[in-house]
Amino acid sequence: MSYDLMNDMIDYIESNLTENIEYKKLARIVGVSEYSLKRIFLFLTGVSLSEYIRKRRLSKAYEELKMTNIKVIDLAMKYNYDSAISFARSFKSLFGVTPTE
Repeated sequence: MSYDLMNDMIDYIESNLTENIEYKKLARIVGVSEYSLKRIFLFLTGVSLSEYIRKRRLSKAYEELKMTNIKVIDLAMKYNYDSAISFARSFKSLFGVTPTE
């Protein structure tokens, strides 16, 4: 596995933050099993793959909140959260403020 393949995977994640990201697809991009992908990603970054994707989605949502008048519920659905409450909880955990603040 090369760093170029990892960069391809990161590019794929960045391009699909509003979509359902399947680990099988990511593993195919890199050319390893899902299990190996998760372990390698954690080893290289110190962050789990799921945590990375969650933080990137929340960071993009934060940018949108600052730049637009989009509703919190719409952002929650856009970035694949089940509810505005779970989105707000994750948002506050990462940024220390609620999305409405």
